[in-house]
Amino acid sequence: MMSNKYKTYKENVEYREPPINLNPKDKNLFQHEFSKKIDESYVKVEKNVYVSNKNLLNTKKFTFYIRDTFMNFPPLKNIIKPLINFSVYKYNKDFNKDIETGVWVINNKSENYFHWMTEVLTRVLSFSKTGKKSTILLPKNFEKLEYVPKTLELMKVSYNFYENDTFHKVNELHLTNHTAPAGNYNSRIINDLHNKLGNQNRDLSKKRLWVSRKYSNRRFLLNEDGIENLLHKYNIEIFYPEKYSYSDQIEHYRNSEFIGGVAGAALANMLYMKKNSSVLELRAKNDDLNNCHYSLACSLGNNFYYIICENDDQDNSIVNPEDLEEVFKVIFKN
Repeated sequence: MMSNKYKTYKENVEYREPPINLNPKDKNLFQHEFSKKIDESYVKVEKNVYVSNKNLLNTKKFTFYIRDTFMNFPPLKNIIKPLINFSVYKYNKDFNKDIETGVWVINNKSENYFHWMTEVLTRVLSFSKTGKKSTILLPKNFEKLEYVPKTLELMKVSYNFYENDTFHKVNELHLTNHTAPAGNYNSRIINDLHNKLGNQNRDLSKKRLWVSRKYSNRRFLLNEDGIENLLHKYNIEIFYPEKYSYSDQIEHYRNSEFIGGVAGAALANMLYMKKNSSVLELRAKNDDLNNCHYSLACSLGNNFYYIICENDDQDNSIVNPEDLEEVFKVIFKN
C-alpha cells in the first residue's frame, strides 16, 4: 500500500486454451488472445473531486481521470463540455452538492449490459478488497436498469444514485482502475465475481438455453425460425430474456449447462452458470477483434465453441443448420 493507493489484485498473464472446435483455418481469429498480460488492479484515494454524469474533474490538479472514466481516449468535446458546464454552474448552490465519500467504478460504456457485468462489477470487487467502507456512486439514469440494483444487492455493497446534471463534490473519492483491457479479464477477479453472483442454490434441471435476439433491433439471427426443430431435437429452449424479470433470467442461467446464440451481451450470463458449462457463439466472418466471450469462457473454465456465420450489411446473421448440428453433436456427445 502506498499513501493513497491500495493494490487489490496482482498483475498476471492469462493463458487461454483454443476453442474446443477450432478449425485450423480460423486460428488467426483467436491466436492473439491465447496469452495476454493483465496489469494489477488498485484503488486510489482522491480528495475533492467533482462528479457529474459519467465525468470526473479535479480542479486543483486540473485532471479528468480519463483513463478511469473512458475505455478509450475520448473526442476532445467530451472533455471540454463538462469543463464548460462546471465553469457555468460552479457558483450555483443548486448544482453543487457535497458527498462525503464515494467509490467510482464506471466508464462511458457502463450502461451496456456486458460492460456492466464484466467491467463495472469487477471494479466493485476491486474496491471491496480494500476493506474500506464507502458507497458506490452511479448516475441517476442507471436506476432504471433492472440489473444494476439487482447485481449490486447480490454483491452486498452499498450504492447511491446522484442527479445527472448536478455537480457533486466528493470529499474522498475511492477511484478504481479498469481491472483489464476491454474484452479481457483477470481470471482471479472473474472467478471471485462468479462466486458472488452464482453461489446460490441451483437445481439439477440442466437447462439448455438458446438466447434469442428476435426482439432486438440489430444483430439477430435471420434464420432462427428455420432452426427451431433442430434446437428442440437437442432439448434446447429458445429463451427470450425480454419476457422475464431479471431475477427470473438469473434463475434460468443458474440452472443451465449450455448457453448459445449470436454474439451479444446476453452471453455474459455465463457468469451465473456452473463452471465447465458449454458456450456456443455465432460469429461474423473474419472477426478477429470481438473475442470477449471466448476470453470470458476461458476465465470461467467453460467449454467454448463457435460457428462462423454469413452476415448481411446490418450485422444480422445466418447460420448453416448443418454446421450447427455438427457442433451440437460434439457438445452433447450425440
